[in-house]
Amino acid sequence: MSTGMALRRHWREMLLFSAITLPWLLLVAFGSVWLWQHGLVLIWSLAAAALGLAAWPLSVVVKRRAKGEARLALSSLAEPSSGWNAVEQDAWTAVLETADKAEPLTFTEIEPLFGRARETVEIVARRFHPEADAPWAQFSLPEFLLLTERLCRDIRREALRHVPAAGSIRLSHLLWARRQNERYGVMARTGWRLGFGLWRIVRATLNPLQAAGQETSGVFVEQAVKVLSYRARAHATRLLVLEIGRAAIDLYAGRLVLTNEELAYAREREMAGASLADAPVRIVLVGQVNAGKSSLLNALAQEVRGAVGPLPTTSNAAEHLLNVDGCPAVSLVDLPGLDERGKTEANLLAQAERADLIMWVASATQPARAIDRERLDEIRAWAKGQLVRRSPPILLALTHVDELRPASEWTPPYDVAAPNGAKARTIRAAMEATARALDLPVAAVVPVAFPPGRDPYNLDAVWAKIGVELTEAKLVQLDRLRIGEAGLNLRTLADQLGRAGRAIIKGFIEA
Repeated sequence: MSTGMALRRHWREMLLFSAITLPWLLLVAFGSVWLWQHGLVLIWSLAAAALGLAAWPLSVVVKRRAKGEARLALSSLAEPSSGWNAVEQDAWTAVLETADKAEPLTFTEIEPLFGRARETVEIVARRFHPEADAPWAQFSLPEFLLLTERLCRDIRREALRHVPAAGSIRLSHLLWARRQNERYGVMARTGWRLGFGLWRIVRATLNPLQAAGQETSGVFVEQAVKVLSYRARAHATRLLVLEIGRAAIDLYAGRLVLTNEELAYAREREMAGASLADAPVRIVLVGQVNAGKSSLLNALAQEVRGAVGPLPTTSNAAEHLLNVDGCPAVSLVDLPGLDERGKTEANLLAQAERADLIMWVASATQPARAIDRERLDEIRAWAKGQLVRRSPPILLALTHVDELRPASEWTPPYDVAAPNGAKARTIRAAMEATARALDLPVAAVVPVAFPPGRDPYNLDAVWAKIGVELTEAKLVQLDRLRIGEAGLNLRTLADQLGRAGRAIIKGFIEA
């Protein structure tokens, strides 16, 4: 449609627009004429320029303060998630640096918004896939769909909270606004540019000095508007970067593989029918032959679960579900004892991959720690390579402390934190020596004893240590289930192929 045809067709709308805007345009024109008639144009121009220059350093202070206020207002959103691993923490640090450096967007154009979002996503993707040719594309279709679902839910919540009359806006209203923009938008913008440009030409022709002053004033007014809106734009820009960064971390870390319902199903399947609320953490018992793993298992279970004797009795991994009153439900896996033959190495690593917490068992009367240290270092080497999942925490149960010098003394309890007797000092020394030999913190070592015919010693401390690590173990369990379900499952693949085949056959039949 040509401009002439558009004007002939929409002259009524143009007349209405002129009737509304003409009084304000005349006010500007008459005000300029009044300044010119009274010889005040030069004074006004110089005053406007001086005020603009004086406001320049103030605008810098306002911008800096606005960014600081945005950081303070969104400080809760800047906190990393407690369930993130090292790579996710590093990616979040990069997101925060991006948010700090980002200049506030105007939010009047779409392209800068997409550019900022794309930059944030690529920064996160490179942390997870540094060697990939297209890091941003390293996600699956279900992950993308789950991310879309989450973003739509978040956008809906924010729209209902901040957009006026959001619940009353219908799709028909948006379509009407789009039609009006398609019909009149180009003409209205063109008319405004032509009219304002013509006015500037006429103004410059009549009085160049006045035109220069008003142009200068217009520039400063525009800058003032930007400065005054800087706080809101800084807040919105930082919020945009943080939300996109957090969603990108969840996407590339694989945290959008499973929904909550699918995680519940994965837990139930692993526990062969256990409910989600009762899904226990999986604790693997590791130690040398005759270190006392079975004795610890029996004491924690408050019943005989494993044979105890001078000869190694655990030939295969045995898993035991414990539900002790007043203690968290756990699944204890008693592994075969470590020996110099190294036959348990592969099994140990396989069990460590499925562990939520590792309870190392070492005898206080066994000075040889080389086997323990070698196997523990193998687990640490494996854990160091796990970039997208958390590593299971490690505790150490130091058994047979009742046999330490003086051997004839056994009158628990003992204060090993501030030992004041010979037995307590010996137990403390054994704890520190074992911690050094195995490169563990002393706080992770719990002395225990199971003397014949007497009550087990310090089981409450073992349960207390498990309770302290329970939250971390649950996060490890969540990662383990998530990553386990992310791989290709042949049974699931067969089900999917079967459903797809039945759908195709049904389509042919109905056609």
